[in-house]
Amino acid sequence: MDGDKLTSKTDSEDLKTTLQSCIDSLTAEANELYLDQTVPVLDSPPTPLQFYRDFIAPNKPVVIRNLINHWSALRKWGPSYFRETIGNLQVTATVTPNGYADAIHDGKFVMPEERLMSMSSFLDILDTPGKEVFYIQKQNSNLTDEFTEILRDVDSNLKLGEEAFGKQPDAVNFWMGDGRAVTSMHRDHYENLYCVISGWKKFILIPPTDLPYIPYEDYPTGIFKQVRWNMVCSDDPNTTQVQLEIYFNDITTYDN
Repeated sequence: MDGDKLTSKTDSEDLKTTLQSCIDSLTAEANELYLDQTVPVLDSPPTPLQFYRDFIAPNKPVVIRNLINHWSALRKWGPSYFRETIGNLQVTATVTPNGYADAIHDGKFVMPEERLMSMSSFLDILDTPGKEVFYIQKQNSNLTDEFTEILRDVDSNLKLGEEAFGKQPDAVNFWMGDGRAVTSMHRDHYENLYCVISGWKKFILIPPTDLPYIPYEDYPTGIFKQVRWNMVCSDDPNTTQVQLEIYFNDITTYDN
């Protein structure tokens, strides 16, 4: 009986070694044969066919310049325009003590506090930032549902995307914050067309073939809340446990 257990343990270890070797080979071959070492930058928009063939079908990222030059938002959008146009609009801002929303903190998957305030108040906070980090980041198509007064300044439906994907977008979002606001590591179930009106956005991309190197764990959930003068993490009464990839706050901890 002891011999059977030893054989079973040895077979299991051999299987793990074989699987790990296959995963390592897949990753190495993907890096050598499939994955680009740099993200392509196009100086002009491709045709929908080119976009689909070269980037959507092979699931590769791309930077497209001069796609939204006709948007008046590029000339209008700024604090003065927002104060004049939507200054009294009630907006939902997420608040964290460190800029990381929906991330691991003190052994919990912590979601941000949400505060309702006027757009002018939000802009005041961005003008004189404190230790808390405020970010407009709702993902429920808030541009078309909540920011209707500035919707005319952009195309809510990019023709390139509609023709390449064969449908209109499911959501069009308006995000705004300062340089401390960070979106933690995650995976999207949608294709994204991200348009930068002002400032910059840095993306760190990990190829699907590296998924086996990203560990999964179960975490209790929490919510950041302001208590007196400090942001603290409290338990989330609506959710007790989530299973997810570790949402690294520091990408250097991801090691392949």
